[in-house]
Amino acid sequence: MMHRQIGTLSPQAPYNFPLVLEILRRYAHPTLDHVHQDAYWRALHVSSGNAHGLALIRVNLLENDDLGVALMATTLDSTDSIDDSDLLAEVRHILGLDMNVPPFYVYARTQPELWQVVAPLEGVRWLRTATTFEALCMTIIEQQIAWTAAQRAQRWLVEWGGHTLNYDGKPYFAFPTAEQIANSTEEELTPLKITFRRMRLLIHVAQSVVRGEIDLERLKQTSPQEAYSVLTGIKGIGHWTAAWTLARTQGSFAYVGHNDVALQAAVNHYFYGGTGKIPEAQVTETFVRYGEYAGLAAHYTILRWVLDRYEPTR
Repeated sequence: MMHRQIGTLSPQAPYNFPLVLEILRRYAHPTLDHVHQDAYWRALHVSSGNAHGLALIRVNLLENDDLGVALMATTLDSTDSIDDSDLLAEVRHILGLDMNVPPFYVYARTQPELWQVVAPLEGVRWLRTATTFEALCMTIIEQQIAWTAAQRAQRWLVEWGGHTLNYDGKPYFAFPTAEQIANSTEEELTPLKITFRRMRLLIHVAQSVVRGEIDLERLKQTSPQEAYSVLTGIKGIGHWTAAWTLARTQGSFAYVGHNDVALQAAVNHYFYGGTGKIPEAQVTETFVRYGEYAGLAAHYTILRWVLDRYEPTR
């Protein structure tokens, strides 16, 4: 099908779309978020009546720094059945365009140690997941595993799910459904190369969602504190997993993942000029001085680490 423009998004300044793409290019094993032809591409689940399918969207930078959003392809019979406003709202959410980040930049400029970390990243937003279920599953996979290995596992999972749309010879995947993971087995998920405990946790979370025991999607609209409480109430979900899930689904940085190994190394490098990871308590001590912006300060420290440490792969 021929693609069609579905709308324009106007990010609040400062917004650096090319830098967002540059960070995504550091991902060795892209799963859902793709960079191609200097644009952002993503396959999304869509519905029309009783029909369910995928829609491939492309976001590119316009001359006036707005973002043009185009529907490139769909597995549905007709693009007329897709609600453009719903699709635009989902893209806005994923790109984090509704996040009020500018006040953080104003504050960071008053903190020399913090600003030297943040300055090269001014205008970057954190990409969010389409669903809380996706965010939680992705974060569970990343528990105590190397970043590139986690990306490889996540890539395997989305390919296993089989929700794929091919465009111009390239496959784009949407995240598996809760039903798919709920009906899977540890043996089936073994290629993830994560621990069996984490495989069981993925299946347990999916089954709880399918049975209606946990309403994860409601957490996008609740306070960070309530969402954190619900997440940590799930057996096997601790502080780190809850904190990163909230960042991915809400764009909320109310909590610092102080026990994150990469963050411990990044803080040591940027704030203390050292190498290797530092104790959790020192990470907490480093960011607590930034008060309400502690979580965002930690988040930008991780983004800076990704930008500096990893080479572009695409």
